[in-house]
Amino acid sequence: MADTTFAEDMIDPAIAAERRRRNIIFAARIIVAASAILLWELMSPHFDRLVISSPVEIAARSWEWAKDGTLYLNLLVTGEEILLGYVAGAIAAVALGLLLGSYPTIAAILDPLLMAIYGVPKIAFGPLFIVWFGINLTPKVVICGVTVFFFIFLATYEGVRNVDRDLLRTIRLMGATRMQERALVVIPGAMPAILLGLKLAIPEALVGAIVGELIVSNKGIGYLIEYSASQLDSAGVFAGLFILMILAVVANSAVNYATKKTGREMQ
Repeated sequence: MADTTFAEDMIDPAIAAERRRRNIIFAARIIVAASAILLWELMSPHFDRLVISSPVEIAARSWEWAKDGTLYLNLLVTGEEILLGYVAGAIAAVALGLLLGSYPTIAAILDPLLMAIYGVPKIAFGPLFIVWFGINLTPKVVICGVTVFFFIFLATYEGVRNVDRDLLRTIRLMGATRMQERALVVIPGAMPAILLGLKLAIPEALVGAIVGELIVSNKGIGYLIEYSASQLDSAGVFAGLFILMILAVVANSAVNYATKKTGREMQ
């Protein structure tokens, strides 16, 4: 592996320069994060423990949860809600975005309804979904899916509308069917916008799942945060927040990887 890397660097100096830049950025991120945590720990004796906990206490609470299985159980619940809601919302959003982007008349008819729903804070749907679906996993997944849906739908819709019309006309003159137009021009042309929507929707997936857990739940990271707050346990609240940050980073990295891989396959 090292020999391959060295050979690449010798052949193309740009590869070596880009690799050095990535290494510098990674090291700088570690230094900045470590410095911020160290400063926080040094300043923590001056903070009210009911308001702001210290990094050491937060780490201790996280370790306590990890040892007794609390972290695994609740992380699994929240992860399942996020995954199911994100996938369901993304599939529905891309499908509807491709459809309405291809048929402007239908889009014009449905636009006021979609914008009206989009304008309503998604937390307002929570009590309604609980009435419809109960207090199990389903309402949290639905809230997550609805929250994700509009980001991906709007990105897909705009991506389809901005596809090169000259290219569409050319392929039609060549006798392409509607299905071939979608497969050869529309979907590849809209893919950058779709991938951007998928990336932007990641934080919203977490928001949707946590909002659902805060409304009604006895499991999940949102429940841990709410329970810790009710016990005036700031270390537990911060531990839950940092776990959510890690979830967001992991999910974002996964989408970035998929984006790069898709981009390479399309080239």
